[in-house]
Amino acid sequence: MVARRDLVIAGATVLTDADAAPELKDIVVRDGKIAAVAAPGEKSERHGVVVDGRHKLVIPGLINAHYHSHDVLSRGMFEDIPLEVWIALAILPPTRKLTAREVRLRTLLGAIDCLRNGITTVQDMLGCGPGSEEHVEAAIKAYDDVGIRCVLGLQVGNRPPIDCLPGIRTRLPNNLAPLLSGNPPAVRDILDFVSAPLAAKASDRLSFAVAPGSPQRCTFELMSGLADLASRHNLPFVTHVNESKLQVYLAQELYADYGGSPLDFLRAAGALNERLCMAHGIWFSDEEIDRIAAAGAAVATCPTSNLKLKNGVAPLRKLKQAGVRLALGADNTSAGDAQNVFEAMKLVCNLNAGKGTGPSTVLARDALAMATRGGAAVLGCGEKLGRIQVGMGADLTLLDMSDPSYIPLNDAVRQIVYCESGRGVHTVIVDGSVVVADRKLMTIDYDAVLEEALALSGVYARDSQANKARLEAVLPYIASIVRDYGEKPLAFNRWPSASDEPAMEKRRLS
Repeated sequence: MVARRDLVIAGATVLTDADAAPELKDIVVRDGKIAAVAAPGEKSERHGVVVDGRHKLVIPGLINAHYHSHDVLSRGMFEDIPLEVWIALAILPPTRKLTAREVRLRTLLGAIDCLRNGITTVQDMLGCGPGSEEHVEAAIKAYDDVGIRCVLGLQVGNRPPIDCLPGIRTRLPNNLAPLLSGNPPAVRDILDFVSAPLAAKASDRLSFAVAPGSPQRCTFELMSGLADLASRHNLPFVTHVNESKLQVYLAQELYADYGGSPLDFLRAAGALNERLCMAHGIWFSDEEIDRIAAAGAAVATCPTSNLKLKNGVAPLRKLKQAGVRLALGADNTSAGDAQNVFEAMKLVCNLNAGKGTGPSTVLARDALAMATRGGAAVLGCGEKLGRIQVGMGADLTLLDMSDPSYIPLNDAVRQIVYCESGRGVHTVIVDGSVVVADRKLMTIDYDAVLEEALALSGVYARDSQANKARLEAVLPYIASIVRDYGEKPLAFNRWPSASDEPAMEKRRLS
């Protein structure tokens, strides 16, 4: 094996952690790890590859803790529809067998979007299933080629959409029911499919998670089998939980024998533990929040898609107060449209500030921690990612301090969260290798990828239009159910107008 040359980021302004103050430092990288963080010129390792850090603010690489690569080509297709209608339209059925080339291109495009926005690690919940092994291989190869770090979860389930919409069977005419039905694979086949890639690690930048689509999409047999798989391999367990208000009522029906909450179902299946990271986590009651904290589980909030798909606002103040571990995600490209964690950081701060005149308790440093060390922790990478310190992996994002966002530099963390849009991302380093330099991708030929993707986009658009036409008669029934359950009262409220002041604050004011 050819030895890798040292990499030196010289004379940079370094923010080692969300709670730190920026300092002028050199960073020495050796074999993919941070070997030294020292005063400029203090170390003699300038014989390596030198990156000019002057006028650069170095932060830990951002972590996109919830994302899906399977709908990258549907960017900008949807607007003003609720989650359940979006699922029907955006998650295309396998009416046409995709080629490995298509999967590679969409994976590359999504990864490029992430890298150009300073994201060095992405948790991809890749929608797939038995029979799509070639697609999984293509995605893994694409991630390896582009140079981003990926925690790959094969998103699976075995319950059809008609069983995930409360009351739909009584409303939907019999002739339309087959459009929301299906013949899922056998549980054993799904478990074998998820298990197969775990033994074949493609690179040091790739790891795996176990990824059931959501509790309502999985039978108990499948969910418990997947939980056992995660336990045996010590892998993160990622899934969508209580993303919409409708799902609270669905859980009361589906999990009545367990206790009426998806947490009861997950606990019975052996999944409610420190490995669990629940995407979105909006419609949790205060009691459920306490249970999540007690179990050591986590929530990856996705504020952009939560708002766009009419799901509400996650109760981050309550989650934080309870001690729930938090991370940030940008979600689907057709739901949030941009893989931009800067946008997500600003939203979580401003959404919580806008809930009342009392202290928000979710500040810029909290948002940056969620986007760095918080994401690393919930994805099982907390020992090597999320901070800039000796021994940690060299995943770094360099921001251009000559950008107006940083002039003058009054508070580095606040200006990253409230001013940065991604425009200032200058250099991105993953596992000690420069993958973006002066805003240009260094690992693959972007122009060639762009040309191929543009040629492919017409095919995807036709598939999407055909799916919409196929479901045209069903969509009003789905929309009416979402509307009815959205208007039903609950003991708690997660719409943007609702207050979620922490209990301690309420006691102090009373």
